[in-house]
Amino acid sequence: MTGRRPSEGLAILLLVAAVPLATQSPYHLTVAGLALIFAIVAQGANLVMGVAGQASFAHSAFFGLGAYTTAVLSGRYGLSLVATLPVSLVVCFVVGFLLAYPALRVRGFYLALVTLAVSEIFTSVISQLPGVLGGAEGIVDVPSFGLGGWVAEGRLTKYYVIWIGAVVASVSLERLLASQFGRVARGIRDSEVGATSVGINLTRAKTQVFAVAGVYMGFAGFLYAHFMQYVSPGAFGLNTTILVVSMIVVGGMGDMTGALVGALVLSLLPQWLRDYVGLEPVFFGGLLVLILLVLPEGLVPVVRRTLRSSLGRAPGAPGGCVAV
Repeated sequence: MTGRRPSEGLAILLLVAAVPLATQSPYHLTVAGLALIFAIVAQGANLVMGVAGQASFAHSAFFGLGAYTTAVLSGRYGLSLVATLPVSLVVCFVVGFLLAYPALRVRGFYLALVTLAVSEIFTSVISQLPGVLGGAEGIVDVPSFGLGGWVAEGRLTKYYVIWIGAVVASVSLERLLASQFGRVARGIRDSEVGATSVGINLTRAKTQVFAVAGVYMGFAGFLYAHFMQYVSPGAFGLNTTILVVSMIVVGGMGDMTGALVGALVLSLLPQWLRDYVGLEPVFFGGLLVLILLVLPEGLVPVVRRTLRSSLGRAPGAPGGCVAV
């Protein structure tokens, strides 16, 4: 699998930035904003699953942890964005660091079960804890984005804050994957024995991958809490876990542009199918089956290869992309 230069993701995000030119409906801006938030979650999850090859399904827990940490600190205790953002990221980093230890002892199917259990335990715990966490009803009246005396009012302003966050996440993650960190993560995926033989410390490498991925997914949770101004356990359950994995598979496992495209497609697909009430699961499931059978690499790698072939560019020609 391959990851792309930041220009690919940026080109797509620049197109998405033009959404308000087509519509300023609060509903459509909310859908577009959530699509960008899920794109960040999918890219963070793709770092663990696609780039490092670890069968982790804990992304909903990281997403929810970032959202709930933000909601509690800002909604319950009135802390500003300057405080809630770093605390949320640090909390997710630490949890990711701790979650990496099961990955050192189990792998494959067993790691998938362990991390899926973590996500389910997270939603169960927050559902059963009223008071500060709000229980099953969640936390309402979370403040909007604000810095100093400025407060983001209206869906349009919030949408562009989310867009800026998506650009920062996409570009920084692509740069990270082009560094030594990315090469080590790919080494783990390709062969743990081979990685060890060339001096890669598996314990340190896996903990770094899980912790960094947790930061990105927690950042998405931070954006979600301030964007929706409401969090509840239902937003971070099994359905969200399956949705994020589907985004990665549809776009392209291990491909960060693919994760972005997959998130946008599957976030917007329900809107295109609103006229077909009751058939949404059929279309959704059919798309996944089609991708898995016909395009197992995902949409983006196939489209990229087709465009490169049509332009007559050899895979190793100048202007190629950073492999991940």
